[in-house]
Amino acid sequence: MGDIVRIAIVGGGRTGAPLIEDLLKRSYVKIVGIADVDADSLGARLAKTNDIFFTDDAMVFATNGHKIDLLIEVSGDATVKRRLKDAFIKEGNRHTIIMHDLIARLVMTMVTDADELVASVHPDDVGVG
Repeated sequence: MGDIVRIAIVGGGRTGAPLIEDLLKRSYVKIVGIADVDADSLGARLAKTNDIFFTDDAMVFATNGHKIDLLIEVSGDATVKRRLKDAFIKEGNRHTIIMHDLIARLVMTMVTDADELVASVHPDDVGVG
């Protein structure tokens, strides 16, 4: 059996849900958790349907960081990424990579075989902050 990438996703709406749907098809990916403030979002429903841990509090992931290789933060809330970074640092987690919105858009563009980069629904998510 090959390597598995353990992924948590924050945001199960317009950006997160299509990523979740695609990642569920990948044998080398294990989605270990999905967070969304909307328990009725498509991402929340996908979590329930696929027996994936779901929470409405993304900060829960900071305490389980050792179980997460990659955290995809596409919530659209500009404060969430900073709070997650601070929480991961406080927990001493130097393992988990927090993926930027631009990278998520690039991945979505590639998996949907689009001719143009998928438009941002989070235009204020820039840089390393």
